[in-house]
Amino acid sequence: MTKQRASLSRPQARAGPVSRRAMFAGVALLGAAALSGCASSQLKETAQRIDVMAAELEAPPPDPPEDGAALGPADLLAHANARGKDFMRARIARARAVLDLNKVKSARYPRVSAEARQISTFTGDFEAPESVSNIVLGVNWDISRALLRLDRKTVKVAGRLIPVQYQVAQRNATRELIDTYNDYTALEFQRESVSLKRKGLQCRVDDKEVEVALGNASALELETLKDEIDAARREAMAVSRSLASKRDELLGLSGLAEGGYAVAPGRSLTDALEDYPSVTSEDADACFARSGKKRLEDLLVEAAAAQLAIARQSRFTRLTTSIPSFMTQTGGFNLQFLISYVLPIIDEGDALRLTQQARLTLLDTILTARDNRRAFMSDFDSLKLGIAGAESELAAASSVLARSRTLLESADPTERCAAANDVEKARADVRAARYKIERLKADLRLLCAPPAERRDDVTEATGE
Repeated sequence: MTKQRASLSRPQARAGPVSRRAMFAGVALLGAAALSGCASSQLKETAQRIDVMAAELEAPPPDPPEDGAALGPADLLAHANARGKDFMRARIARARAVLDLNKVKSARYPRVSAEARQISTFTGDFEAPESVSNIVLGVNWDISRALLRLDRKTVKVAGRLIPVQYQVAQRNATRELIDTYNDYTALEFQRESVSLKRKGLQCRVDDKEVEVALGNASALELETLKDEIDAARREAMAVSRSLASKRDELLGLSGLAEGGYAVAPGRSLTDALEDYPSVTSEDADACFARSGKKRLEDLLVEAAAAQLAIARQSRFTRLTTSIPSFMTQTGGFNLQFLISYVLPIIDEGDALRLTQQARLTLLDTILTARDNRRAFMSDFDSLKLGIAGAESELAAASSVLARSRTLLESADPTERCAAANDVEKARADVRAARYKIERLKADLRLLCAPPAERRDDVTEATGE
């Protein structure tokens, strides 16, 4: 009868005492090799940052103020820096980028691998298969990456790019929070306007009832006026619901639980942005030159140029090296030194394509940077124009307020209700214009802010 043979690779098949001891020795050697490598300080710091983020996500949100004080933009931004989802995503992206960069750097060092295995051969006897145990130890090292370091310029640029990208992401998260607070404040101004409109209509109702009683107006006119008041009341209710929804959205961006927190609308944004320098120059070019966006674009262009340098080097030669060293239980020690040197005879087309692709990437990055600069200048000029327009609105609203106060002082008893309501409307318009000016100036401050990391979550959490 012909024996049937089949090879079965099983990681944990039966083995004799000697084989088991060999397996344990191999695993111990692998553990010792793993422990011999030291993590970089940058990697340890990133691990600390991840620990801080995990603790912040697991911690419950802070309790609302006991005195019932409403939160302003500075309070909301302080909570968002620690718990806000957009700020947290920016920190996660930074940690992931640091890990990726550390992986590239660590690829320059040798790697030790160990494998404990058993090969069982089926001979037809289910009770006694033929088994051979083996341990394979290996060392792999890419010498070309370790010694030549053709990517050192790219790695260096990436190290400078990560913090700038993080700061820009932080700034975008701040802008999103401020924009949501502006929407919340605009709804509050709208609610106040509808309320004043309703009060003004109610003043007219009192006068209209007198006119109807004297026969100077019809009852239909009075009913129509009351319908307007009902419509204004429904509008006020709809605005109040929208205001509550926007408040919950704002609390969510700040990492706070919905409900239980009061938010004060229309407060100054200057206190919230005190860490950012104020804009003192009227020159858009000077503003752009010191901004974080300019720094980010310069680094992106530099990174694309570094990739082009690597591609151009590969056009002339491609050098790959490795030292695989394997030691097996049955085969002894085997050392190999392999160098592969490829002249650009057959590979010239591939290398040329690689170079041209890198050139196209660099050209596209430069064009994008130029478009971003034009967009920056347009945003700068639009904000300046908006500030000038808001200042004109403030002047007009102040003039209307002065006239309304004068009319109130000279109004007779029948006109006093409407005149007082006009004064309140004018005051609301003045507050809205002043807030609009400050909002636009806050946007300008964020636009021109230079790259400067405003907080270090690891230092704050650990006290180092």
